[in-house]
Amino acid sequence: MDIFATTVSNRIMLIKSYRQDHLGRKGSMKAVKNSISQRATVALIDRHMPGWALEGPFYVDPAIFELERELWFPRQWTLVAHVSEVPEKGRYILRQLFDEEIIVVRFGDGENDIAAYYNVCTHRGSRLCTKDGRGRLLVCPYHAWSFRLTGELQSRQDVPENVDPESLGLHRVPTRCVGGLLLCGLDQASLPSIQPLVDGLDQGLRDMGINRARVAARKSYPTKANWKLVVENFSECYHCRPAHPEYFRVNSYVKVVAMRDEANAIAWQEELDAWHSVIGDAEFYKGAWEPGGLDKVQFAMYRKPIGRGRVTLSDDGQSVSCLMGGRGEYDGGETGFRLGRLSFISAANDYVTLFQMIPRGVNETDVILTWLVDEKADTQINTDAITWMWDVTTAQDKTITEDNAAGVASKAYRPGPYTELEPHPSVFVQTYLSEMRELITGEPSEAPTWQFPTKGYTTSSDAAVTTEVV
Repeated sequence: MDIFATTVSNRIMLIKSYRQDHLGRKGSMKAVKNSISQRATVALIDRHMPGWALEGPFYVDPAIFELERELWFPRQWTLVAHVSEVPEKGRYILRQLFDEEIIVVRFGDGENDIAAYYNVCTHRGSRLCTKDGRGRLLVCPYHAWSFRLTGELQSRQDVPENVDPESLGLHRVPTRCVGGLLLCGLDQASLPSIQPLVDGLDQGLRDMGINRARVAARKSYPTKANWKLVVENFSECYHCRPAHPEYFRVNSYVKVVAMRDEANAIAWQEELDAWHSVIGDAEFYKGAWEPGGLDKVQFAMYRKPIGRGRVTLSDDGQSVSCLMGGRGEYDGGETGFRLGRLSFISAANDYVTLFQMIPRGVNETDVILTWLVDEKADTQINTDAITWMWDVTTAQDKTITEDNAAGVASKAYRPGPYTELEPHPSVFVQTYLSEMRELITGEPSEAPTWQFPTKGYTTSSDAAVTTEVV
C-alpha cells in the first residue's frame, strides 16, 4: 500500500463528518472548510517523522498556506527596510509585508523617528500612496484626504459631525528600529516581544556599521516556490558544491559543510584557529543565539573567516568599497545575522547584504536582496563587484528552488531523509510543525531537536494527506 497516496474514501468521510457537525449548528461553509483544513493539517503534522522532509501538501496546498497566513505569519517580525531609505523627515517608501502593502515614513529628525502604516485610506479604503515620495502630509489621490506623518487625520472639514476624527487615523504597523534596520510585523497582539533581539543584535549590527550605511543596490528574485522550500534551501549548504561553484570557490567553510571530508575538516579547523588567534577576543566578535518560538523571536549572530588570501566576499577576494564599522583594516571575516525566521544578513568588512523572504502565495515567494556600503563610500563604486557573489548565488538558488517546487508538486513525490549535512532545515521543519500544531490546537508543543531519520517513513493508515475539499 502506498502510504503517501491520497486516500479518497478517508477524505470524503472526514468532510461528511465535519459538514454534519457544523451545518447542523448553522455553521457557514467557510467554517466547514476551515475546520476540515485544520483537522487534516494536524493529521499531517502528527504523522510526520523527524528527520524527514515535509509531505507535499505543506508545499502546494492553498488551504495550508491560508492557515499559515491566518495563524503563523502574524507572529513573525521581519525586515522591511534600511533607515537610509527614508533619510529625511517626510520621506516615505512603499514596502511589502507578506500580502500587505505598507508605507514606511520618517516623521521626525531622530534616529528612530520612523513609522509604518497600512497603505489604506481610512475614508473609503483606497491606496493612500502609489509610489515612493516625500511630503509634509500623506494625501490620498481619491478624495484628497490628508494625514500627518504621525498618522492622524489632517483634513477634517468633511468628516460627519457624529464621527470622531481621531478614530480615522491611519492603521499603524508594529515597527522597531534595530541597528539601522526597520523590522515590522502584522499584528501587535500576536507578535512576541522584539526586545531580546534588540538586546542581542543591536550592538553587533552597529559594530558592522549597518546603522551608518547607505543602499548601493537592491534586487528582487521572484521565486515560483513555497516559502518553506526557500527557507530550507537557504538554511543548508549541502547543495553549494554542485549548485554554487562561485560561492564554493570563495568560501572556505563550504568544503566542510557541503561534503564529508576529514582532511578538509582538519584544514578548516586550522584556518579557523589561525583566524581566531589574530582577531583575539574583540567584543564585536562574540556571537548570539536564540532559537525562538511562538512567544520568542528567533535571532542569531555568528562570525567566520572567508578564505585564505581573501579580505572580502568578491570575485577576486579583494576590497570592493571602503571599510565599514570604523575598522582600521580588513580581518577577512564575515558576520552572519538572523532576524526572525525570514530575514538574514551577510556582513563582510566593506559591504553588507540584506535578505528578505516574503511569502506571497502558496507557490510564490519574493526574495529581495539589498546591498549596503558605508555612508561615505565613493558614489562611483563598482556595484557589479559588490553584488556579484550574492547575485549569482541567489539567481542559482531561484532556479534550484523552482525545480524543487516542481518536483514536490508531482504525484510521484515522497519525502526524503535529511542527511547529517542538513541539520538546520530539519530543525526548521520540526519547529514549523510544532508551532503550527500549537496554533491550531492550542496544545503546547515540545521544542524540536535534530534527530537522525528513521529507516522507514511510516504513517497511520487513516490520516488524510490533503486539505482539499471535494
